Formats: sequence, structure tokens, C-alpha cells
Amino acid sequence: MKRSEGTALLLLSTWLSCYAATSQATEVGAFVNDTDGGCKVWNPHPMAGETAKWTGACVNGFAQGAGSLQWLRDGKAFEKDDGEWDHGRQTGRGMQNWKTGSYEGSLVDGEPHGNGVMTLQSARYVGEFRKGKPNGAGTVTNLQGAFSGTWRDGCLTRGKQKITFAVSSDTCR
Repeated sequence: MKRSEGTALLLLSTWLSCYAATSQATEVGAFVNDTDGGCKVWNPHPMAGETAKWTGACVNGFAQGAGSLQWLRDGKAFEKDDGEWDHGRQTGRGMQNWKTGSYEGSLVDGEPHGNGVMTLQSARYVGEFRKGKPNGAGTVTNLQGAFSGTWRDGCLTRGKQKITFAVSSDTCR
């Protein structure tokens, strides 16, 4: 296996282990009621057994303004989000933290969108995101080096070299 293919596989497996697995349940998000106060929060990738605990204002039944959201799966914490919410959706500047990494930057509907930094184990992406994936100018830095360029839907192509972040290598053509 070539080093660039190993890099792509490392990035892919890291992403899938902590974030993209949440997309298995449905393609469409849903509102979830906070377990403590019943305040609704948006979950862009709902899965069975997920609940949420909201700390912040609740306006007309929806999370609103600055606050923190703890996501639980089968009663165990797996993600903590901090930032701004509008009508139950994390939007604007914010942070999302998982056991294996984090994201800090612009968010729309609870997903990275705009400029941000995502760190996953030994890999770090700095740049533009769209709908949760690297899209636009950005750089991945990992143990094999730094890879910069214009990303498209989580793929960076440099000649015959393909590097992925947040997507399966099969989607990079």
C-alpha cells in the first residue's frame, strides 16, 4: 500500500469511528426533546438510543442563544457541543467534542459549515467545510505530513494521489 493510500485510510477510519457513524440511522435530521426540560434540539444524524441534555435558554420550546448540549447514547455521554443555538439548531461559532476529536468553527444546523478546525486523533484539518465535509481551501496535517489544496466533498486530489477526510475513498473520483 502506498503512503498516500495509507494516509487516506487513516483519515477515513478516524472520521468514521467518531462522527460519520451517526449517519447510519437516517439521511434526514430530527428534533429531539431535552431529557431535563423538554426543550427541542436539532440532531442532524439521529440514531436509536440517543438523548440530549440542554443547558441554556428555551424559547417557545426550542434551545435558543448561548448554551451547552450533552449528547448521550444509551445513557452514556459521547459528544458535548458548546456555542449558539437558533430555534433549536446549533448555528454560528461553536465547538463539538467527541472522545476521539473535536471541531471548532462555523456551524449550520449542527454541522461544520464555513471555516473551522477538526482534530481527529493524529489528523487535523484546517479550512473550509460544507455540510460537515471539507470543501474549499484546506489543509490536513497528520503523521505523514501536510496536504493542502482545494477539497471537494471531503476529497483532495493531487495528480494520482487521493486524500479523504469525512468520506469513503470510493466517493473520490
